[in-house]
Amino acid sequence: MKEKIKKTLEQLIGLELTRTTRAANMECLKFGQQLIDDKVDGQLNIGQFGIHLQCPWRITKGQEILIGSYDVYEQADQNAKYDPDYDWDNNVNLRDKKLDELVQDKRLTVEKITTDDFGGFEIILSDNIKLTTFPANSLKDEYWRLLDNRPTMDKHFVVGGEGIWESE
Repeated sequence: MKEKIKKTLEQLIGLELTRTTRAANMECLKFGQQLIDDKVDGQLNIGQFGIHLQCPWRITKGQEILIGSYDVYEQADQNAKYDPDYDWDNNVNLRDKKLDELVQDKRLTVEKITTDDFGGFEIILSDNIKLTTFPANSLKDEYWRLLDNRPTMDKHFVVGGEGIWESE
């Protein structure tokens, strides 16, 4: 499993992290040239590849955590007064803000991929920035998926508690 994941993710080497979106707390990272997908209602701006993360993850530089998956539940303005009614899903949250700034401020390209025995991986980006994922439950849930959005491909490579599966 480890080698198959590594080989599949190595398709990202040399590509730029170009955009980020999310659906609820699932992060959607886009890599490579932006493509327009009009197969659904309206148009979606997607990358050549997309990674949908449903397991814990973090982005680090050196010894500092720049962004963590749980930042999605925090208010974007860390100096704001605590708001018990804050709705992280329908407002800009700390994770959204930091990821948008990272993608806009830096042109990060994928340099190297490493994998672990549990379906997790690390993407080493330029500027010594790393995205690390770590599946952290014993259920058979989906941990993450790589979407190959190139016109001739349109495949999903899915990793979860039951192993790897691919779909078109």
